[in-house]
Amino acid sequence: MTQIFPTSRCVREFYNSFLETNQLLPKAYSIAEFEAKAITVANKTLADEDTRVLLLLEACKFENFKELKIEREFLSFLKNSSYLFRFFEELANEKTAISTLKMADTYATFDEHLDILENLLQRYTKALEEKSLYDKITLPEVYEINEDFIMQHEEGFLLHLEGFLNNYEIELLSKIAKLKPLCISLHVNEFNHKMIKVSQEHFGLTLQTGYSYILDITKGKIEQEKKLSKSSPHIDIKGFSSRLLQSSFVHEKINAFVKEGIAPEDIVVVLPDESFAPTLKRLDNWRNLNFAMGESFTDSVLYKTLEALEKFLYEPEEIQHRLRLSRLRVDESIIESFKSKWSERCSADEIINLLSVFAKDENFLQTYGLKTKRELELFEEELFRLSRLLENLQTMQLQKAMKLFLNRLRSVSIDDVMGGKITVMGPLESRGVSYKGVIIVDFNDDFIPKRSKKDMFLSSHVREKANLPSQNDRENLQRYFYARLLFNAKSVAISFTQNEQSMASRFLSELGLKGGVNVDEISYMQPIFQSFPKKDRFELEDTKISYKLQDAPLSASKLKTLLTCKRWFYYKYIMKLREAKMPDSKVSEADVGNLLHESLHYVLKDKYFLDENEMMIALRRYLLSEQKSLTWRFHIDLWLSKLQTLCKNEAQRFKSGYRVYALEKEFKRDFQGYILEGKIDRIDTLENALSVIDYKSGKVPLISQKQIEKAVDFQLEFYYLLAKSLGDVEGVYYYELQSGMLTRESFLEEKLEKLSEILEEFKEPITEFPKCESSSPCVFCPYVILCGRE
Repeated sequence: MTQIFPTSRCVREFYNSFLETNQLLPKAYSIAEFEAKAITVANKTLADEDTRVLLLLEACKFENFKELKIEREFLSFLKNSSYLFRFFEELANEKTAISTLKMADTYATFDEHLDILENLLQRYTKALEEKSLYDKITLPEVYEINEDFIMQHEEGFLLHLEGFLNNYEIELLSKIAKLKPLCISLHVNEFNHKMIKVSQEHFGLTLQTGYSYILDITKGKIEQEKKLSKSSPHIDIKGFSSRLLQSSFVHEKINAFVKEGIAPEDIVVVLPDESFAPTLKRLDNWRNLNFAMGESFTDSVLYKTLEALEKFLYEPEEIQHRLRLSRLRVDESIIESFKSKWSERCSADEIINLLSVFAKDENFLQTYGLKTKRELELFEEELFRLSRLLENLQTMQLQKAMKLFLNRLRSVSIDDVMGGKITVMGPLESRGVSYKGVIIVDFNDDFIPKRSKKDMFLSSHVREKANLPSQNDRENLQRYFYARLLFNAKSVAISFTQNEQSMASRFLSELGLKGGVNVDEISYMQPIFQSFPKKDRFELEDTKISYKLQDAPLSASKLKTLLTCKRWFYYKYIMKLREAKMPDSKVSEADVGNLLHESLHYVLKDKYFLDENEMMIALRRYLLSEQKSLTWRFHIDLWLSKLQTLCKNEAQRFKSGYRVYALEKEFKRDFQGYILEGKIDRIDTLENALSVIDYKSGKVPLISQKQIEKAVDFQLEFYYLLAKSLGDVEGVYYYELQSGMLTRESFLEEKLEKLSEILEEFKEPITEFPKCESSSPCVFCPYVILCGRE
């Protein structure tokens, strides 16, 4: 007989059992493949997922739909439409009309919602009909048996059933059984005893819990009955405070199972939550694992680049998005081509040309490379499917089309062709296959049982009255899968996370398994957080260096760095190491300070103000026109409330006769054999005397006379010496922008004398660059890691 199995993996295992035999192989199909061949739908095409979503979105356009509390906005609907589809698909598979649900809803609790859902379903199925399409919802009503295919199988079919049958499947199998012999092989345990009722009602056969059967549906008889023998595998259960530690547990148990004599091919790792797969993959240093779910397309460079571009286009002011595009070397012309059409409705050709720009770029593909050729093929396949959809729609907003395409790519996986002999899979993939060694991670209440998206619109009471699968039925199905997997094995290992947020699944006790034991987590941490010998730091003592400070222009900040820490100076000015700055869209004090400098430069470059309010208006206009984000607006509003005092002081100075002589002026001059340089924020003049001003948005760095000996900041002294080339300097000042007050450098002469001493000392070549004695400067040093003081 032709064999029908739950999954493609079962089919492969079936054929593998014939590898050492010399005979004609029997035919075998997965249930999905068999169904696709066994039925036809006349004059209709199967709707793809995107078309379904768009048609359902269109069908939602009626007044009462809002009562379902499901957003109709495109991106939200794209995410939440699965609730509606799952609900309608379940009704279709159980051959249950919404009118039946209304009758089951004794107290009319869901009446209004059911009316809305009924209207939606009618509108949606009408839209499918108008376009000559069908989908999972309408299939049970429009299919026909493909008799040509069925009649090719002379000996009939044997279905290896794992779980339950819905009403649509029962109807389909009953029709096939009238054309050719059809048998069903199944196991009945305490978790799928619902099949006893199904068998009695639909096939007229009486079954018992604890037996395996082969039922002849065509003849209406039990072909074979065997009592189930329940094995007693060795089961090791451990709980961990961190989910990550389970990866070490997996490799520990793999090693133990192999030592027991279990072949790697007979070991399986089951992931109730497949999002843990990337973590396992990254920590599989020995390449023991192969991943049945494949590798997510989201890890491909094509996806990452499109996603980075999309994030930038939605939030262009976020610096990390711009830097990510820069790292990916996305050309500015490509960014602009997307940006110019981002909110526009575009034709299918325009959208496809834009989305395929990276796949067509040979330089891009050569620079980053593709893991496999299949990656590009999958990308182009999804692009082709999208093009067919867009051709029907004619136009679509570019940002929606891009979101739709990325959504498609997220569901695509690339086969794991480089994996090892031990298979990693989800629970459903494990149906119908027996393994000697079974490892299950994440046996937590968060993941087991898996929650259904079908219960959103109905209560358990209404489900029971309407003969729909209840929550308990679905949980029993999951219990059945786990029981079959565990109790057919020789050795089992189960792990879960136990902490304030997570607890073990109740399935442990319901399957008769004892709880996890306490573990020494340190031993499980070691393989993950391997300790490597600390590498020697780069030590300057090994290198002979002679540096003359006079050989390059000297600024106040350069001298401050030298006086603060010679090692810091070496890294920055001799080795010229660039500071590693993390991308950050937050507004820093330096950012605010720079903007205030710019605004004062702008309003004072061609004008002086005798009216404080006039200056305030000018500052407000400039600041509000320069920065648009809400974060910047907050800081600007904060500063505008502080700048009133400064404007008042400025008006008084201008009334006293002060005028701006220079702004942001750069100077260089010879002094004691050095070339001093600097950019002075502002120089004012009054009666031919110059006042040198340095703006400070933060605190003014004041010192006492006792501190001059250890001073490292000589910025105002540099400015004084530089400005002297223009004429008589009456004083140098810090302008504290918050208070609007000018603070004069009190110890100018003393600090000039100290600066002269320092410059004289450094005329000799510098040959040693030790670390500073105090660790205080290290807090702000960008090279702290190089010195081992982090």
